[in-house]
Amino acid sequence: MSDLLLLLLTFIYVIAVLVISSLLRRFMTAEGARKFVHIAVAFTVFPVLFLDSPYLRLVGPVVFIAVNILIGKMRGERLAGLVLYPFSMLVLVIAYNSSLLSPAAVVTAMLTMGIGDGTAAIAGMRYGTVRIGKKTLQGSLCMLLMTMIVFLLFSDVPRYSCLLSAAVISAVECFSPSGFDNLTVPLVTAVLAEVL
Repeated sequence: MSDLLLLLLTFIYVIAVLVISSLLRRFMTAEGARKFVHIAVAFTVFPVLFLDSPYLRLVGPVVFIAVNILIGKMRGERLAGLVLYPFSMLVLVIAYNSSLLSPAAVVTAMLTMGIGDGTAAIAGMRYGTVRIGKKTLQGSLCMLLMTMIVFLLFSDVPRYSCLLSAAVISAVECFSPSGFDNLTVPLVTAVLAEVL
């Protein structure tokens, strides 16, 4: 498949996710629909890594940074979380293009951010009763579990290190300032997935 076709299909996928999210806002909270996007968009890491051109790999994250800035300003939302999510993907892709990160580390980082952080927020909103600062114990336990699963399935980290990695990343997510976990979680995850 050509790079341009793969890039086009990736953009179509993201547009479909945004349309579905808009429809979901009729049946769930705005935060729930936003977390759906958070989780679903993480999977764009796969087509991005399959692009042959290192320059085209940068197009998606750069476009999504610009789009998120526009959406955030139109909705009057804080830009930190909106912009840091695609910015972290941009940093990961640049590191991958520079041979600083393996594909496994990039995939692990993006899916940990998308799935781990996304489901942790949902679990915390739905079942959270014990607070840890602005987070909940239930959300942090969900983050721990989902991160460990992502590490087991996608990383090259030795199996005995997956729980330790998940615990470190869960702590990073729990104690990162609001919105900044979209930067700290993937970057710490990528480093751990690469060096362990």
